Amino acid sequence: MLEPRTVEEAVTALSRRRAAVPLAGGTDLLPALRRELARPHLLVNLKHIPGLAGVRRVRGGVWIGALTTVAELLCSPLLAARFPVLVEAARDFGSPQIRTMATLGGNLCSAIPSADLPLPLLVLDARLQVTGPEGEREISVSEFFRGVGKTALGRGEILTAITLPRPPVHSGAAGVRLTGRKAMDLATAAAAASITLKPDGVTGRHVRIALGAVGPTPRRAFLAEALLEGGPITPDLIAEASGVAARECQPIADLRASAEYRREMIEVLVRRAVTEAFVRAGGVR
Repeated sequence: MLEPRTVEEAVTALSRRRAAVPLAGGTDLLPALRRELARPHLLVNLKHIPGLAGVRRVRGGVWIGALTTVAELLCSPLLAARFPVLVEAARDFGSPQIRTMATLGGNLCSAIPSADLPLPLLVLDARLQVTGPEGEREISVSEFFRGVGKTALGRGEILTAITLPRPPVHSGAAGVRLTGRKAMDLATAAAAASITLKPDGVTGRHVRIALGAVGPTPRRAFLAEALLEGGPITPDLIAEASGVAARECQPIADLRASAEYRREMIEVLVRRAVTEAFVRAGGVR
């Protein structure tokens, strides 16, 4: 195992060894190693690099280090005040022991379709800061996931931070998930939504809807979003948009649920998430 002390050292190590793998919290990687699902030639431990953890205000929003643990997200007054949907997702994440170890960046880079934290970041228009051999770049979280276990990171690149823009006035966001049990279970299906309303409290100005565990990646429901933007948001329109979102997803059948059940449930979950986001945005019925 290599333990670099700077981002540059980590990037160099990951660039030179094709089978080198970064280690953050290890809550996904270590079980994969034990089951021999991953066989890296070198582990690059990122946990001793300063400056990659924490939550702080920046101009125009909030900065979150990629090594910030889920427990730290849960305890952040700044996130609770500005982005409660992210804190709520952290609250439902695994067990207390896992929350203490798991990191926000690790959860994103694992690119698991049922992961809890990508959905709030998708509806909050998060931007990801990446450092690699060619320097620094920024990418939208909606462009980050490329497939099961696959991301937009190139060879030698590491995720260093996540930034969230300040929510406009008359905004609200909510997330819901379906699980077999209340705690310590992956989502069978999940949805999140954010809404920014015009001053009339009815008309949708900016809408985001994200779907989880119903496709190869966490993803936005672009057609459903478009249906809710620009006009009055009514219960009937929310129901119609939820049906559109269900048709946009690509669920599979596995031990947890059939594809048909997931599609039916995503319609219910989207309706609940959009309705709650509308209420939190100060929507007028």
